Amino acid sequence: MALFGLGKGNREKPVRLFYASDIHGTEVLWRKFLNAAKSYDADVLVMGGDLTGKAVIPLVEKDDGYEVELFGERQWITGEEKVAELERQVRGKGMYPHRMSAAEVERVAALTEDEREEWFAEVMLDTFNQWLDLAGERLGGSEGHCFVMPGNDDPPGVAEAIERSGGVEACDGKLVEFDGYSMVSLGYSNPTPFDSPRELPEDEIHDRVSALADAAPDISRCVFNLHVPPYDSQLDTAPELDENLQVVMAGSEPKQIPVGSTAVRELIEEYQPLLALHGHVHESAGATRIGRTLCINPGSDYHTGRISGCLIALRGEDVKHQFING
Repeated sequence: MALFGLGKGNREKPVRLFYASDIHGTEVLWRKFLNAAKSYDADVLVMGGDLTGKAVIPLVEKDDGYEVELFGERQWITGEEKVAELERQVRGKGMYPHRMSAAEVERVAALTEDEREEWFAEVMLDTFNQWLDLAGERLGGSEGHCFVMPGNDDPPGVAEAIERSGGVEACDGKLVEFDGYSMVSLGYSNPTPFDSPRELPEDEIHDRVSALADAAPDISRCVFNLHVPPYDSQLDTAPELDENLQVVMAGSEPKQIPVGSTAVRELIEEYQPLLALHGHVHESAGATRIGRTLCINPGSDYHTGRISGCLIALRGEDVKHQFING
């Protein structure tokens, strides 16, 4: 990758950073994210939020096999190898396979909505803790950094699991430092039509980030790792939704509007960090500048099994980037 060559003379060696976000429970993408340290010789990995999936797929015990309904099709699976392969396929689609007895299925079905959400969180966190253990196995002993934070869609418990983990470094709501640079992180979003678990009013986003940015030792060598992109930046364009969460049409095409954070845009304009990393809006991959700040959103196609990421080289106050999808 000539983009990241050292060039001639005694110039500062670049810090290579790999950023990705919005993998939504897709285990194969988590593995690819961890592999980026070796595949791209990355010194720093940053996962920008929305880590977890939103559905449990029950594998119901029946005699010598399991019954499962997947993608509208009811299947009967026997043999441990076939069951394990089905579980792999489910995890690859960002969902959680869960072996259950028929009695447990009935018990969960009888729970209240709040009780079912608690049950789902337990199943999800069990898998997520396995992901964090895998990070420790893959990255343990390395001199690099792996920063991970939850996003607006991640339920309670994810942030605490990251904090407890020995395999990754928690960064949400913190100012951290690496290789002569600092990074300010916030995984919350501005309010969305979906009323997701981690949303904040615009003024609170501004207050939280500005308090961290004010403590940065050198804003010219600071990275903003903010899950939501800046408003009207071309990194935040998504279909408009009506009060019933249906897509608003403009003729035969969905009406596109900016959905990012006005506070994030104000913060970038005010502080002018070296680099700003964003996710949240899957369909708005790209890079743009707001003043001196390079703003990046690699987008997300998590349902395809391909990770959308960006490899970034930081050298002094110079930034180069290359989008990667693979």
